[in-house]
Formats: sequence, C-alpha cells, structure tokens
Amino acid sequence: MSDDVQARRARAEEALRRTSASLVLLDLGGHTATGFVISSEGHVVTSLHAVASARAITAVLPDGLRSPVVQVAAVDERRDLAVLCLSVPDLVPALALGPATLPSEGEALHVIQAHADRPPEPRVLEVRAVQVLGEWLTLLELSRTLPEDASGSPVLDARGQVVGLATAALANGRALGLVIPARYIAPLLKVPGPPRPLSALDAPRQRATRVRQVPQHPVGLLEGCATPAVESVASLLGHAINVGAPAYNRGDVEGCYRLYAHTAEQLIDERDDCPGVQRALRDGLLRCEGLKDVEDRAWALRDTFDGLMDVIGRWRQARPAPLTSANKRPPPKTYLN
Repeated sequence: MSDDVQARRARAEEALRRTSASLVLLDLGGHTATGFVISSEGHVVTSLHAVASARAITAVLPDGLRSPVVQVAAVDERRDLAVLCLSVPDLVPALALGPATLPSEGEALHVIQAHADRPPEPRVLEVRAVQVLGEWLTLLELSRTLPEDASGSPVLDARGQVVGLATAALANGRALGLVIPARYIAPLLKVPGPPRPLSALDAPRQRATRVRQVPQHPVGLLEGCATPAVESVASLLGHAINVGAPAYNRGDVEGCYRLYAHTAEQLIDERDDCPGVQRALRDGLLRCEGLKDVEDRAWALRDTFDGLMDVIGRWRQARPAPLTSANKRPPPKTYLN
C-alpha cells in the first residue's frame, strides 16, 4: 500500500473518530434522529422536522449515558434546523464546522449517522446537484436517498471537514437525500435570549397540519403536448415556486400569491398546445375565487402547481428523452416550504 493511500486512510479514520465522539443519538420515543454537538456549552444541532413533534427527547451520548433534553436554543424553520441544549454540556466535545465553501457536483461526501446498537459508520454519497433556491438557501442534493433516522447527521468532505447537516426530504412525492450547508448553522449559536422549552418546537408542527389538496392527474393530462412545451411549463412553474416560496417564508404572502396567479394566467394565455395544463390551471384559479384569505389562495395555487409538477415528473419517467441543449438541466426543485 502506498504512503499516499495510507495517509488518506489515516485521515479518514481520524475524522470518523473525531466525529463519532461528538455524535448524539436523539431518542424521540418510538423513533430516533441524529445530532452533533457544535459548542462547548453543549448545543446540539439536528433537523427540525425530525424533532418538531417530540413531546420528550432523550440524548444518548457516545458513552451510552442518557440525558433528557428540555431546552431549545434556536429554531430555523426555513432551513429545517434546530439547536437543542444538552443537560450535561461538558461530557461531549464540540465538532468544528468547516468552511463556507460548498462541495462541487460529483464530489464524494461522508454522512456519519448515530446508531443505538452499533458504532457510527460513514455512508458515502456523491453530490448530484447544487440547488440554489434563492438568497435564503442553497443546498446539496445527494446521489441517493437517506433513511429518516439519518436526519441531523454531520456530513464530511474528503478532508474530514464538516460541510453540513444531512436530512431526508420529499420533493414532488420523491424521497431525497439533502445537505444543509454548515454556513447556516453557526449563526444559530448567536440567537439572542435565553433557551426556550421544548414547546418551541411545536410551531412548525402545528403549521404543518394544513391539509394539502394537490390534484392527482393522470399522465394522459399531457397527451398531445410536445416535449419542449412540457419542459417550458415545468421551467416556468419551477421558477415561480422557487421565487414565491421564499417570499411566503419572509411573510410576503400577498406577493407570493400574485406571482403564482400571474404565472397561471401566463401559461393559460401561452400554452394552447397543452390544453390539459390550461384546464388544470383554470381549475386552480377557480378554486381561489371561493377563498377569502390570501394565504389560502396562495396555497391553492401551490397545490395546483405541485400537481402539475408531479404529473410532469411521471410523464418524463414514462417517456425518457435524450438530453439536449434545451433540457440538459432540469428546473430547480423546491425542497423546503
């Protein structure tokens, strides 16, 4: 074995050892998630969606010690992050976060997940795409999906630096493995004010109870549509979602709705070659007419758009097309609302 290979293996083993010492298994009563310590005060970062519905959280430390978690230091709903406070802060070393520079497409990353019955081990995945959802979030899409209990795991690059936090997510009904970059984690340690009780994790869970009414269209909805037309529709819908969702998250619900409505009207006017798309969009606008609240109208059109994006995804799978300069890169996806 060459000295270079031995050196790389030694670095990988040292990175795994260092990371494992900072891992925390979060027992949520019936299921688990992973977190890792990021400060000497015992702050543990994890995926917000993994802990949002928890009524009790027990932190299982690397040495097996179990300690209740009763305080929340910070919550970032838009980026799916939560920072919890350990009751025994001095027992677990902090894991240093890496630089703000993002890994590139094709780069291999290591997801280190905590397990209840065996030592942590790296799961190696490649970066499939770097997705820019707006000024508020850039994330990494991984080459394979992740199990839900891997949410909150630290993600390391080939140099052993922590580049982000792994999370299992859904987009347009499809399971994905994502990485929230480390640059969004450090600012959460500077959130002013004292720690809050676990009930601080309830707000996103309560908002998530909104009943979605996403239409389930048959693939035949796109019958007769040419491939360029379908790709144009998908691109415009994807752009509207990727601009409208951040506006909604910033509190500009009216702006989000106006953008969605303008997009629907534009496609109805321009896409006579896709009558099924026009019909679905008209139905969405008609549904809005019966709603008084602008937030409800924004969600009605988001449901309409998601239904169309879903059927377009299934249409693509049923009719694989060769990559061309026009459709080489799909439109950006929306992963977090």
